[in-house]
Amino acid sequence: MRTTKLALTVLTVGMLHAAAASAQIVGLGRDDIPERTRRPGGCGAASSPPTRVFLLRAEGNLDIVDLSSASTYEAYFHIPVPFAEQVPIVVEVESPDLIDYRFLQLSPPNVMVAARMSRKAPSYIHWTTWVLVKENTYADLPSYVPIPTLEELPDSVRQWLAPTDCAQRDAPIVQQIAAEVRGTTANLIELADSICSYCYRIPWEFPHTPAAFDAVYALNWGNSCTGHAHAGAALFRANGIPARSLLNMPTWFAGDFDMHWIIDYFVPDYGWVRMETSGGMHPTYAQEEIVTLACNPEDEFPLFFPCGIEGAWHTSDPVMGMLEPNWAGAHHIDNVLELAADPEQIECAHALTLAVFARYVAGWGITLAPAQQAAFQAALDHQMLALESFQAGDLSGYTAGMEEALAGYEAVALEDTVTIFYDDCEQGVNGWTHGGTGDEWELGTPAFGPSAAHSGATCWGTDLDNTYENNANCWLLSAPIDLSGLACGYLSFWVWNWVQDVTQGYVNDPLWMEITTDGVHFVPLCSYMGGVNDDALIPDVGGWSRLVMDLQRYTGSTVQLRFRFRSDGSVQEPGSYLDDIRVYGRRFDSSGIGAEVGHGTAPAPPASHPNPFRMLTSIAYDVAQGSPVDIGIYDVRGRRVRTLVDREVAAGHHVAKWDGRDDQGNGLSSGVYLCRIETQQSVTARKLVLLE
Repeated sequence: MRTTKLALTVLTVGMLHAAAASAQIVGLGRDDIPERTRRPGGCGAASSPPTRVFLLRAEGNLDIVDLSSASTYEAYFHIPVPFAEQVPIVVEVESPDLIDYRFLQLSPPNVMVAARMSRKAPSYIHWTTWVLVKENTYADLPSYVPIPTLEELPDSVRQWLAPTDCAQRDAPIVQQIAAEVRGTTANLIELADSICSYCYRIPWEFPHTPAAFDAVYALNWGNSCTGHAHAGAALFRANGIPARSLLNMPTWFAGDFDMHWIIDYFVPDYGWVRMETSGGMHPTYAQEEIVTLACNPEDEFPLFFPCGIEGAWHTSDPVMGMLEPNWAGAHHIDNVLELAADPEQIECAHALTLAVFARYVAGWGITLAPAQQAAFQAALDHQMLALESFQAGDLSGYTAGMEEALAGYEAVALEDTVTIFYDDCEQGVNGWTHGGTGDEWELGTPAFGPSAAHSGATCWGTDLDNTYENNANCWLLSAPIDLSGLACGYLSFWVWNWVQDVTQGYVNDPLWMEITTDGVHFVPLCSYMGGVNDDALIPDVGGWSRLVMDLQRYTGSTVQLRFRFRSDGSVQEPGSYLDDIRVYGRRFDSSGIGAEVGHGTAPAPPASHPNPFRMLTSIAYDVAQGSPVDIGIYDVRGRRVRTLVDREVAAGHHVAKWDGRDDQGNGLSSGVYLCRIETQQSVTARKLVLLE
């Protein structure tokens, strides 16, 4: 049996904000660990009343029944991700037919595995993850918070007010029930209790055909936890309160879960609060449910599931579709142990785990020079020994081992991520060609499907001002793209899709993607992509969604990308639209000198100096090309307390300054803060320590 076991029966996963939205992952360094919690040999002695930290083990088993059309294929699936209090430590992926795998970063903080498999059926993929969880009792959650106005919400959370195909905020039934549950209350916490109670009473049934898992279906007829969560998110959004759907693995269920959904909602001046919409629990706690997917608005559009569920898993092969591998009944989680420790010691362990995982996922499964590979393996050995210490109940030993692992990963010194090909569709045809039966691919301003391109003014579409043709079989082909000299490669693009499909199974008019190295033989890269739900009683919303795919097996080659669209002889919809297509990766360091300890060429997070600081710190950052830039400061509960930059920034080197104050000019208390820098190309983050 092919497996990736290295030292124990376990291995690694996860990452929080220090991840680029495009699979670029920039790690935290040793200087990012709070100084007040560090000493030679680990975290400092206890100085505050102890709290609890948990070690959880999550597992999943994915059955593969159907044969792929190609000799090898990729299976993509979500794994537990670092989310607020939760930080995965180690993951193992195993299968008798596993070739290799890599981690893909989607919209932060989500993490996906791209497992390359040999063509064989039946088969399976089994994964195990160990997760560190800080206790959060919500003891400081206020009992009264005024329901905010739009102007009172920070820009960083307003995107979770958007209507989506799963949470149709503007639908009449959503608006009606949102007003009913709000009543006359002006208290956000009381409203949250009312929404939780309402969702808890939604029947667990699907009397209407076709079945769907969105808010409108749930509020009309009933649903599972998926519809309960989307209904809860929609009711919050209809009342002007940002809310997200969270895909979870619960500890309280004795068996396997295919998927379990809860939500969280945003409380101004506090942060995000979790709610168990099916269980009627408000709030719910991190140690009870591990997040595997935190839905950003673009994640809520059903690309691979045409029935209203996010594309949380898929394969590279249209033949296998979205029901194979069989993901049903696949996941469960166990609470292995809990420890009482000083809160600052727990914070130190949390920050170290973030930093180690960032370096680990960046280098796992990519092509490394021999010296780099040796340094990587040595760091991984320290990481595994640290986990053994945690399993034995030794948190100090865990942090000491993770400090050794971090030093080892920093010595690997990966090359920076570079863009190989980027088309924002604003520069003309740019080498793309198209053809085939019923071909109406065109570049321009959309006038029928989406209200606007994803960015700029123009995009590609199957027909910019009308529905696509029946009986079409057409394609859009890129110019050659040279992937030589890469240690890893990735593809991302944005798609707006509204096509004919059938709930829970078949896409009548699919969009999918292929790749070729010789211009003749094409290999599929993704499953058929469906569109919004076709039920006339469920309002369609639709939207732009971002996909990321692994190109590791094509590094060293020159490739062409081809989007394929096919329709049958009935029902025409607005169609498929594409924008912001990017191929990127890391260069291969053939010299291997980057792996020398102390070489100092590892890419670092945005530099800040001084750190720790008392009065003022300077935050340096680079913009590869002109881009909107958002720089925010967050406290340890995830609340955005200060916006430093929110504007278009020219390419080049820049510096932002922070004086330790919030947006209202109030001085903040000493402690650990997160600086998050987002551009169109990446998202990076860094821990900052403010001293009194």
